[in-house]
Amino acid sequence: MKAMRSVAERANTIPGEFVLRKNLATSPISEIYLCTLNNIKAVVRFDAPCASMLAIHRANEVIVLNSIQDLQLSPRVLYHNQLEGVLIWKFIAGEEFSFDLAHQRESYLQSLGKGLKLIHSQATPPECLDIFSNSLSLYQSLLQEAPSKSLVERAFSLYEALSNDGSNYVLSHNDLNRSNLLWCNKVYFLDWEYSGPNHPCFDIASLAKTYNLMPAEIAYLADGYDGDHELFKIDTLNQWMQFISYLDEIWEIAVTTIQAQLKIKID
Repeated sequence: MKAMRSVAERANTIPGEFVLRKNLATSPISEIYLCTLNNIKAVVRFDAPCASMLAIHRANEVIVLNSIQDLQLSPRVLYHNQLEGVLIWKFIAGEEFSFDLAHQRESYLQSLGKGLKLIHSQATPPECLDIFSNSLSLYQSLLQEAPSKSLVERAFSLYEALSNDGSNYVLSHNDLNRSNLLWCNKVYFLDWEYSGPNHPCFDIASLAKTYNLMPAEIAYLADGYDGDHELFKIDTLNQWMQFISYLDEIWEIAVTTIQAQLKIKID
């Protein structure tokens, strides 16, 4: 297997005046840096080899981001090169979304619910791929051995039961954790690599799980969302959160499995 080019080598392929600066994060999937592109403060993501073996699709991510730019809730893409695994977006100043002070919780959660509703109300681009379903299929193929197979079966059985409730699928972020939410007078949603159609409860339950929301706080989120309160039923969201816990565990096992496969191919 041909090794992916280094960060420095790929940085040299970026047109214009590009300056690589501080490393912000490193994961099995990518390396993220602060940078400037043509004197614009930006963030660049360089894919790791593991990313190419997941069901994510970088061109799809750009399609989604471009389709929701008018909402002003997400980064603006400045440059992308799918072959080199490079994506650059304009830097957004802010801090991790939180509500440490009690008086902030209601207004922050309503703002978060309002932002999520805007995304869910946006038309899914016709060319958008179903990254979520594709990811589930990949995990199922990778995790064929017990006990992982049993975990996948439990998770998929629960997802099928939850998702077949007659709700329309919506454009969803599909990865709403703390690191992907930024606050700067309003909420911004970052890292759209898993975005695509999904049941609206997946994003809602992801927020409830990420912030360990109590029923009263979920009600604030629902007020901001200003939609079908059936989506915010506590018992239903608890089941969705259980599915998300399964999925987090499955993702970790899948990435570890892919890394092992890559090592064998390179060796």
